[in-house]
Amino acid sequence: MAPVRPAATALVLAALWACAGDSDATRAADQRRTGGTVVVATAEDIDAANPLVSQLGVPRDFLRNALFLPLVRYGPDLEIEPALAAEWTMTGDTGVVFRLRHDVRWHDGASTTAMDAKFTFDRATDPATAYGGAGELTFFTRAEVVDSFTIRFAWRPHSDPLAAFPFLPLVPEHLLDTVPPAATANAEFNHAPVGNGPFRFVAYRPNERWEFEANPDYPAELGGRPPVDRLVLRVIPDASARIAELRTGGADLILNPGADAWAGLAADPGLQGIVRPARNYSMIVWNGRRTPLGDAVVRRALMVAIDRQRMVDALRGGIGTLAVGPIGPYHWAFADSLKPLPFDTAQARSLLESAGITDRTGDGTLDLTDGRPFSFTVNYPADQQLMRDIAEVVENDLGQIGVNVRLEPVEFNTLVGRLTSPTRSFDAVIMGWESDFRVNLRDLFHSAMLSGPYQIAGYANPRVDALIDSIAVIVGRDEARPLYHRLQRILRDEQPWGFLYYFPDLNIARNRLRNVTMDVRGSFVNVDRWWVSDAAAPEAR
Repeated sequence: MAPVRPAATALVLAALWACAGDSDATRAADQRRTGGTVVVATAEDIDAANPLVSQLGVPRDFLRNALFLPLVRYGPDLEIEPALAAEWTMTGDTGVVFRLRHDVRWHDGASTTAMDAKFTFDRATDPATAYGGAGELTFFTRAEVVDSFTIRFAWRPHSDPLAAFPFLPLVPEHLLDTVPPAATANAEFNHAPVGNGPFRFVAYRPNERWEFEANPDYPAELGGRPPVDRLVLRVIPDASARIAELRTGGADLILNPGADAWAGLAADPGLQGIVRPARNYSMIVWNGRRTPLGDAVVRRALMVAIDRQRMVDALRGGIGTLAVGPIGPYHWAFADSLKPLPFDTAQARSLLESAGITDRTGDGTLDLTDGRPFSFTVNYPADQQLMRDIAEVVENDLGQIGVNVRLEPVEFNTLVGRLTSPTRSFDAVIMGWESDFRVNLRDLFHSAMLSGPYQIAGYANPRVDALIDSIAVIVGRDEARPLYHRLQRILRDEQPWGFLYYFPDLNIARNRLRNVTMDVRGSFVNVDRWWVSDAAAPEAR
């Protein structure tokens, strides 16, 4: 594990300055600097270039900012602003009417209409489609086309009615209506997409690269044609290989090279470090269906025995903050007065003893009430070094109090299958999670969802159920906020997931890439305004 870097704070400040964008004069020059190619190197392929079925964070971020348009989007202050919808009218607290722009076309020339909006909504709410954000739409009751460019949505009252729309870009009805919902994940469209955003699809080589070109017909009021001619996503799973491509000019931007590498790269005068405030946190998923992990006292004991601050300091160069729960500091519902659980091995031992877990044989290993040693397996994604490092800290720290932890790496897709399948064949899993702006804790922690794919912890608490149910029908944020705070306190105390730390994304770009803004909304939030300061493009390999 890497030592703490004294220069980490200075690097963060420098990176935040780089992230803030260029001067007003440079931004004005943005409109004149056209041409060239930008190459972005990522660890993961786009699983499906279709917002209805893509499940991965970076691809979803790219799709909704580069290729497709949502009805509305989040502005820099996280207020809702127009996108495909030029304006909207709230109909009390039970619905909204959107009036769409008339000048947005799909990349094949067809107009984007209200029929596309209704089709997208209907497919997203059809269980057969398996849209990953369907839980955010459960309060909707219907979508109704008023005319070709007007659509009305109705819903049951709740506190964040527009929050789901920025994460659901529209898809073209005329190209997907013949695909059955259950077959959406395997549609040919997913690897030859037709969008309506600032970039349009050119070519795809599986597990290698995606190529896009500037859309010359993108409406001027939405920003117009992007400055760069071509945008390439190169799939390079190995972090060292991504770094090598950046240094040799084969890439302009690499995402998440790792905290250790990032600090050194950010100090390079030819590169710019970008700290993107994000909605990420790392956690341990406990399988509460297995003894004794179903006991909240035991889970709390395990968490206070883990030195989470050491994880942040040693594994992320001090860049990150201890987590208190599933709602991060970026969100209006975050309980900012709530403190993380302490690191306290004496408290951990006391809690375990109160649960009847003690060293009955004097061999240094704790035993359960039935005499079996307290032992379980922690899985983590096999190809992620950081997850392995976290797992080793967990193994070491829990071993110090007499808990026997076995580490087992598992291929990522296989691991997701273990988490979401009805059998839930795991003890504990170390994962990263990205929250949405609309907090949906029902799918994750409500007992009514125990058989659902995201209630992976097998957690049930009537007080949590009641709070989630109450929040769902409250209209005002001021009324919902104290209930959210009570809910976060319970989850902090009972740790259905072991909340480790919140962390930003750490990215690196070459200095030729200009006007890059990355914030809590995403890494590609202004990809349509990026430009390059010289004509020399990275080598297209």
